[in-house]
Amino acid sequence: MPITTITNAIVHHSITEVPPRQKEASKSSYVPHLDGLRAIAILGVLCDHFGLAMPTLLRCGPLSVRFFFVLSGYFVTLSLWKIQAEIAESNGGSFLPVCRFYLSRLLRIGPPFYLALIVGVLFGIEEVRTNFLWLATFQTNNYIAYKGYWPEAISHFWSLAVQEQFYLIWPAIVLTLPKRWFLPTMAAFIICGLIFRIVCIAMDVPPLIRWVTLFGCFDSFAVGALIAYLRQSRLLEQMRFLSKTILFAMPLAAFACFFLGRALMTLPENNLFVALTESVDAVFLAWALSASLLGIKGICAHLLGWAPLVYLGRISYGVYVYHVFVIVICSPLLVPYGLTADHFAFARIAILLMVTLALASLSWHYVEQPFLAWKKTLASTSKRKEAAVVSAAPAEGQVTFA
Repeated sequence: MPITTITNAIVHHSITEVPPRQKEASKSSYVPHLDGLRAIAILGVLCDHFGLAMPTLLRCGPLSVRFFFVLSGYFVTLSLWKIQAEIAESNGGSFLPVCRFYLSRLLRIGPPFYLALIVGVLFGIEEVRTNFLWLATFQTNNYIAYKGYWPEAISHFWSLAVQEQFYLIWPAIVLTLPKRWFLPTMAAFIICGLIFRIVCIAMDVPPLIRWVTLFGCFDSFAVGALIAYLRQSRLLEQMRFLSKTILFAMPLAAFACFFLGRALMTLPENNLFVALTESVDAVFLAWALSASLLGIKGICAHLLGWAPLVYLGRISYGVYVYHVFVIVICSPLLVPYGLTADHFAFARIAILLMVTLALASLSWHYVEQPFLAWKKTLASTSKRKEAAVVSAAPAEGQVTFA
């Protein structure tokens, strides 16, 4: 299929409605390969934070965090379109679905996060005690930007703060934005993210501000939302029919962007080209997500579908939340045995990894899953109550791509 065909299809979807049956068919379903990608992403974070020596061109801790932002943009946008459909079916008379969205996000993010904060206080982690209010209100990123330093024990919470801030404002954008403006708006967000980073570097703004603030991350969420649009409108599936030359070139270009992003990170912080890092990373991440959604085949499919890797992806949130506290609490206990970052480093990393995985697994089964089950129960109960009061008359409006 020539590129012009896909271009014409985008124009067609921007001015026509998507029938309800087609919308139902395009809803996302569980993709094990995405959990495989989550696992690889969290391993990238662990390698960075546990101090595993890696070649410069393979260090991908920051890229891994960006991947979670892209995933959030993708899944949250799809969820909000479902909410938009529910509101339309109720003739705009109920905004309970929006309330359910905020509650569901809190029930997913909150329990392990607040449990970790309590553990941090009980174990005497000073940065948790003195900055508890910043942490508990998901303002860690703004605290870091305000103070201008990287608080090691709590620094990883910056990305959770960014995600919660994204969850707070994204519904207002998606639910009110006319569908014909969706693609241009996402493109504008992506461009503005790059401009923000360039301006920060040009004005000699501290690097932490362009890295941890929501403005510097918004383009990653927009990339995920863009993939959601392509998936929802079935344009993503049409990419299967591109010419073999283009299909062959796409992964090559994506991996070229991956290595270019790693190379850009080695430049001095005041070099304007550093601002391109997140943008070229976005190209690689967009390809990785799109390829997984379309169905990866061969060795990569077996790898990403490998049960242990998929399980690691499922517990990846707990791994991320707990791993820094494991470092802070356990590392001093290993020093008397000669296990430090400089001596017997692999043994130290292995112990930290096992403790982290054990805690994340326990959290998944006994903290996260019970709350997820409760979330599903609340959602189904709420929907039944809404159905009891909504008129049986057909909705006047429907979610479209018009």
